[in-house]
Amino acid sequence: MSRLSIFHIRKTRVRIDVQTSTPGLSFADAWSGRVTMAYEGQEFYVVNRVHLIQLKRASGRDIDLQDAAILDTGGSKGPV
Repeated sequence: MSRLSIFHIRKTRVRIDVQTSTPGLSFADAWSGRVTMAYEGQEFYVVNRVHLIQLKRASGRDIDLQDAAILDTGGSKGPV
């Protein structure tokens, strides 16, 4: 069974969660479907919306399942 592994980076009010292992999605699939975003001129990559929903469902946590339902119905419009 895979485990979710995360470490957090905080600077002022910005929080970055870096997942080093994620059940429900391979790195190869996540990388091939990545989305490029930018913050204060710095580009970074995030999973796409479909993969984000998949990951949230795979976590099984109530909050993630609620997030997945909102994202799946088109809520929280954004680049991801």
